[in-house]
Amino acid sequence: MSEILAVVGNINAMWQQRIKASRPDLTVSFYSDAQDLEHHLDPGITILAAGGGRATQNICSQLPQLRWLQTFSSGVDGVIQAVAPHVTITSMKGLNQIAVAQHAMAFILSLTRLTPNLGSTPRSQQVLLATLEDKVHLIVGYGHIGQQIGAYSITFGMTVDAMSRTARPDQNISGFSELDERITQADVITLACPLTPETTRLIDRERLQRVKPGTLLINIARGEVVDQDAVVDALAEGRLGGAGLDVTIPEPLPMDHPLLKFPNVLITPHVAGNLPDYMDRAAVWLIDNLERDRDGRPLTHVVNRSDGY
Repeated sequence: MSEILAVVGNINAMWQQRIKASRPDLTVSFYSDAQDLEHHLDPGITILAAGGGRATQNICSQLPQLRWLQTFSSGVDGVIQAVAPHVTITSMKGLNQIAVAQHAMAFILSLTRLTPNLGSTPRSQQVLLATLEDKVHLIVGYGHIGQQIGAYSITFGMTVDAMSRTARPDQNISGFSELDERITQADVITLACPLTPETTRLIDRERLQRVKPGTLLINIARGEVVDQDAVVDALAEGRLGGAGLDVTIPEPLPMDHPLLKFPNVLITPHVAGNLPDYMDRAAVWLIDNLERDRDGRPLTHVVNRSDGY
């Protein structure tokens, strides 16, 4: 009896055929979304390709024969604790790094060059605009996305201060243990780290009190990486000169949330990684891993459970 592959997401007919052709030994079914799968759930599913959020988490708990979960997302914080230890998890880490990095830079450029002077601001009240040249950019999380942000930052003449979970002195990358010192020197802080127990509220009230007045905070990681109430207070007190947030708690924010009242806060609805052809690119990666699985070769982008990503 063949194994069962369930693919959840907006996969067009061409890619559906290519996925099936890559593994004729599997019984392959496609579902428009997690709700569609739940309505037709087969407990015999052994391979699941789906998003990395809570809906997938709930589905995985109902699949006793699942051996491999391929997420269509970079982040796996929504599923890593819910999937049985024997199940291999692979992600799309790195698939949308250029999109996310450009989104972060768009926040920085907008907060530096656009939002200080709105279209209705009288010329006599206009603010003199700074450039990014010689500004210190602290990038917390220096994986695929962080490195891409770093490359763009250097192009704009910024000094990159790279920080990762594990220090790599030979590459001028400091560890999280140095955050208290490094945060005091930053003009821009960009959060590009995965959500793990170690990074939950990594930017807390105490650390926000250490930043230079006018520092910009960019978050394209997860809302839980910051103390959101402390961010509101830091903005109100002027310790933060602005914020660009693609992630919040909750998503979306209620219309009366204080973050929405600041003119120097830009919020997008968790869309930094969006691409018009994202699922086409994801299908290519899925097919590659399906062929690797068939041939007994190592899968790519395997999640390290102990690291959390």
